[in-house]
Amino acid sequence: MNVREIASAIAQLGAESLAAHMLGDRVLTPRHGFAVARRAGLWCLSSRAYDLELFNHVSGYGTFAPAAQRGIDSVLRLYDRLERVPRIEVLVPAVTRGDRALLARNGFHNARTLFQCHVRTTARPPRARPVPGLSVARVARTDAAGYGTLASRGFGDRGGPIGKVFERGWTRQLERDVRVAAFIGTMNGKDAATGVIIRRPTIAGLYSGSVLRAFRGRGLQNAMIAARLAHAWERGTRKFYSWTDPESSSARNLRDEGFRTLFELHMYERTAS
Repeated sequence: MNVREIASAIAQLGAESLAAHMLGDRVLTPRHGFAVARRAGLWCLSSRAYDLELFNHVSGYGTFAPAAQRGIDSVLRLYDRLERVPRIEVLVPAVTRGDRALLARNGFHNARTLFQCHVRTTARPPRARPVPGLSVARVARTDAAGYGTLASRGFGDRGGPIGKVFERGWTRQLERDVRVAAFIGTMNGKDAATGVIIRRPTIAGLYSGSVLRAFRGRGLQNAMIAARLAHAWERGTRKFYSWTDPESSSARNLRDEGFRTLFELHMYERTAS
């Protein structure tokens, strides 16, 4: 796979996963007014209840969908009708300067850098990362709800509405999609860490990696990364990716596991002048 193909696979999987969180619950989806529309190959996410970029943005521009004026025009019409700021994710450098210039000509500007994307390709089995007292096990489908709750705790959520979306989203995906596997790490029998891996034919994405505060600084995150890589590698996956905040400790942990920073995700916005 070349860089453009890798970017396309990453963007597609990411859009699918976020859409599954937004659309997978029969209570929260209508309550928050979540919707995902398709426009010229682009995925256009929206929420009536929350004017947050997380739930109101476009995925796929210049990756799995063409960077074209027709698509931009469709996006502008849709978000104008929804009374939301038009926002478009841009994966750099996969989205070319010319494609970014087209956004600029339509009044979009680079508002912020959201995440770094780290990629690893390996022909060898990943190396295990043993930690004294740590046991890592895959979550059974029947325990999916318990995983969702623990993952929310790991990210510091206190039962808020956004955390509940992801809690129930992971629960539904684990129950319904055999390509989604979750793992819990326990330290001497106590829940300590979480992590999900989502497999597709050409790539797998690492998501939901967290370590509860009381167990941080002991190497658990590296062990959880290695366990998920091994799970997918045994099933034929050779290419992996993960998102982090720029230059965070998580980014450094991924580099320790052989990942390299390949992309940055920028959010382009068009605001009223």
